[in-house]
Amino acid sequence: MKLDDMVNKNYNVLNENDKLVWRYIYQHKVQCMEMSIEYLAKQCSVSRSTVMRFAQKIGLSGFSELKTHLRWEIQHVQGRYEKLVELICEKNVQAIRHFQTLNYDNICRMMYQAKRIFTYGTGLAQHSVCNEFKRMMLSAGIIVEIIPGEGEFHRSLSLMDEKDLVLIVSKSGESEFIRNITFNLNNRGVTIISLTNYGNNTLARRSDYNLFVDVEKVDLVDNVNFESMTLFFLILEILFAKFIEYQASQSEESCDDSQKM
Repeated sequence: MKLDDMVNKNYNVLNENDKLVWRYIYQHKVQCMEMSIEYLAKQCSVSRSTVMRFAQKIGLSGFSELKTHLRWEIQHVQGRYEKLVELICEKNVQAIRHFQTLNYDNICRMMYQAKRIFTYGTGLAQHSVCNEFKRMMLSAGIIVEIIPGEGEFHRSLSLMDEKDLVLIVSKSGESEFIRNITFNLNNRGVTIISLTNYGNNTLARRSDYNLFVDVEKVDLVDNVNFESMTLFFLILEILFAKFIEYQASQSEESCDDSQKM
């Protein structure tokens, strides 16, 4: 059991001096791992016996066992960070290799034939992905309109038809807004391309083409979670490269047809 959990479990039996000792330990875990009991007591302006009693009140035999717990927790967190680097790099490499081999002809054809392309992200990070997609497509001579919010999306619906395409970026692919907006897009015959996390979600089911990513949630420390959004950017960059290839092939076909005539 972590020290935080031990303190929380026995919080009712701690007096003000005990809580003072714990606050100092909590804010200086790495330093306390190497401190003597006398030095810690001096830093907290309490007696040596107060520190000892605090350790015993939370279920430990004494200060030595408290330091052992501190050392274990810190080493455990460091190990998580090392695994995090390995995990993120491995996930990204695997995704690149996987998406590099996929056939994108259908989605590229949809993008090539679309009269207009819109994109919408359900959150701040997803909106950044849309901005990057817009920047890449502009370099190919194609203007992508970013829909900034839910209200703007609803107002834009009346202007859309079956010749338009919308790229929607969402981690979960689930929300009341997603359900409503995709229902209306389907009714109007608008082509939907979705970029979501793997799973059976509303956005994926109602899209004409799905791009899936594997967003791994990693627990760090002190109830902090980390989710990498890099794959969202990587996949759209690969899609852009595939689209450039498709665009070039269509131009070559047009030239061949004109020469035959």
